Amino acid sequence: MSYTLFLDDIRFPEDVRYDYGPYKDIIICRNVDDALWTLQHRGIPSFISFDHDLGDDHPVMENTGYTFAKLLCSYIMNRNLVLPDKFGYYVHSMNPVGARNIQAYMDNFVKHWRLQ
Repeated sequence: MSYTLFLDDIRFPEDVRYDYGPYKDIIICRNVDDALWTLQHRGIPSFISFDHDLGDDHPVMENTGYTFAKLLCSYIMNRNLVLPDKFGYYVHSMNPVGARNIQAYMDNFVKHWRLQ
């Protein structure tokens, strides 16, 4: 089932200046735990919109969009999963360094994973 994962601790999809197009089934996740639960129960999303700073600290790991990006990629690699055909992502974070980190990590992962 195709869906969009919107990762942000405060904002809603309509607060972000982005046209989500055909991605209508939007699941809002407020932290890394919510996003991981959604990933495990709904599968790989067709689209992800990332925020970097996700509010309160997590007791075990850093609660950021970058952390989720790394966990997502590990989840896919460890299970040898296939990315959805039109898999996409957008980084809507206001944190310029965090946004660049997420963008670079996801760009590299998708580029190399699709070559396999």
